[in-house]
Amino acid sequence: MFMSALLHAPTLCCLFGSCPSPSSSKLKNRFLMASSVRIAVVGDVHDDWNLEEDTKALQLLRPDLVLFTGDFGNENVELVRSIADLKFAKAIILGNHDAWSTQQFAQRRKDRVQLQLECLGEEHVGYRRLDFPMLKLSIVGGRPFSCGGEQLFRKRLLAERYGVHDMNGSAKRIYEAAIGTPEDHLVILLAHNGPTGLGSNLNDICGKDWVFGGGDHGDPDLANAISHLKETTKFSIPLVVFGHMHKELAHGNGLRKMIVLGTDNTIYLNGAIVPRVKSLGDEQKTNNRSFMNNEIPVTIPEAEGTVRAFTLVEIVDGKLEKIAETWISVIGDKTTLEEENILFTTGPREIDAGI
Repeated sequence: MFMSALLHAPTLCCLFGSCPSPSSSKLKNRFLMASSVRIAVVGDVHDDWNLEEDTKALQLLRPDLVLFTGDFGNENVELVRSIADLKFAKAIILGNHDAWSTQQFAQRRKDRVQLQLECLGEEHVGYRRLDFPMLKLSIVGGRPFSCGGEQLFRKRLLAERYGVHDMNGSAKRIYEAAIGTPEDHLVILLAHNGPTGLGSNLNDICGKDWVFGGGDHGDPDLANAISHLKETTKFSIPLVVFGHMHKELAHGNGLRKMIVLGTDNTIYLNGAIVPRVKSLGDEQKTNNRSFMNNEIPVTIPEAEGTVRAFTLVEIVDGKLEKIAETWISVIGDKTTLEEENILFTTGPREIDAGI
């Protein structure tokens, strides 16, 4: 079955508090979390969001938590306000398109970046942590407004709001946000762009697909923060979620690798399926396309409606069990699983990509 037997309701969250003191007895019970947790990842939106239709799709998927990787639109405050109204537990990071025109914060009026941040409030996790005690999960945010690569994007915004002036300072902020995570929580990092070190081919998860020869377009600050956390803490970091690098490569060069299993068993997941919404009419025309391995094609009915993309993550007993690119059709009040592309399972189809 596509769904596990347990059905989940949205879970309330709380902000981080002081660092608990470690004890040997508690360490024995680390990662005894909710027996099953489902996370829905919404990759780069780029204006493809409808609160009513996406809510219907999410009600079918029944996630405990929804993660948004940013790039909602070119400073589209109205859309971000709509996402803030979504009645599911969620964590959000803003991307480079969410600071598309604003280079520094306005002094006399609220600019569109400030308005977005106000809409999202505590659910925006840039350089901060959001704890979900009922799920035994903590979401740690990376650098907001990231555009990828070696240079900071929107330096004045980062300096004025976060006191960040360079990559080292940014890595320190990400690291410090994680410190104090409850010792029985798993840590999931949420960033707009992925870390460096995951490959430099144009179709790699953070590879440059717009220049000849490719190149690594990951964020060095995120990579350094993750490395430092693994070296100096006992946190379990099973998953790093991001977007920015779209699945469809530039110039018709095919599809990007969207998942990497690191040598330390951390999974790096790119959720940027763009566009994430298609009309059923468009899908009907292209329904004879060739499918990737493990992808299940389905005949799409000739009817008005949309299909909407999510990446679904299943965690069972503190371990990643399954990750799947999932398309849900929404036709009026009817929602249906239309397509499932399994990216990772703990069974025989587990990915073999490594770094």
